Formats: sequence, C-alpha cells, structure tokens
Amino acid sequence: PTVAPYETFQAADGEVVLAVGNDDLWRRFCSVAGLERHAADPRFATNRERVRNYDVLRPIVADAFLKRTRAAWLDLLNEAGIPAGPVRNLHEVLTDEQLLAREMVHTLQHSVAGPVKVVGVPVKMSDTPGSIRRPPPALGEHTEKILTTDLGVPASEMPALRAAGII
Repeated sequence: PTVAPYETFQAADGEVVLAVGNDDLWRRFCSVAGLERHAADPRFATNRERVRNYDVLRPIVADAFLKRTRAAWLDLLNEAGIPAGPVRNLHEVLTDEQLLAREMVHTLQHSVAGPVKVVGVPVKMSDTPGSIRRPPPALGEHTEKILTTDLGVPASEMPALRAAGII
C-alpha cells in the first residue's frame, strides 16, 4: 500500500512480480513498457501520486503486461535494472536446475501414493550432511507406535481404541 506498482501482473503466458520501488524505476519501467506518456503524468510522476491513483494506474500496467510473454518481460525488466521475477508453477519449481543441483528435490516411494517428490534438506553441511530417508507417513501409519512408545499407552489397549474408532 505504500509503493506502486509493486505486485504481481499477468503476462501473456504467466505471472510476473514487478517491484517499482522509486520514481527512477517508474520512469525506466514506462520506457520499456511503452508507457512513456505516463512517466510524467502528474497522477503517476511520484510514488505518492501513484499510490494515491492506483485504481487508475493498475489497469494501465496490467494491460501493458498482457502484450508480452513472461520471458520477454523479464528480459526487458532485468536489462533495465527493474526488480522483477517470474511466479513459477509447481512443475517449474521442481525442475529448476539450481534446485536440482542443490539436491533439493528427491523422489521417494510412498506406501500408498507410489513415487512422490519431496523437498530436500536446505542446509548443506560437509561434516554432518542431512538426508531424506523416508517418505511422508500414510494416515495413521505411526499412531500405535506414538501412543505406546511416546505417550505410554499400554499396547493391550490398542484393540479397544481401534474398535471404538478412536484410532
């Protein structure tokens, strides 16, 4: 609510996060977006005015974004030094080459769902590396163990708890 435009916009083929954090970035954005006539418009010339007139500004910026692909926008914005980034879908995240290089995606065999992708350990330590050893548990898979081992419920009570629908 204090910086404009500073949000997500729909491009022709996906979303882009745009962060026009000051008046210089606004002028550069207008130049690359084909909105030169809006750069000096008194309603948008300063951040204060852009925030005040955001209901008018947003549709102008949104309409401009629809005219190019996400990749085209990112190339233009990055070249102009305007902070921006793609909003990625799950497939794009899970196939990102940097995430894969850091071993942040593992495929494990789940007892019910079959092969599932899980997130790896984000902190990489050479002497004590973390690892992903098991898939997420199935519903109720560890209930009896937790009740008996961790909570001290006698194993002899498990059949009654099961019959009563408690577990």
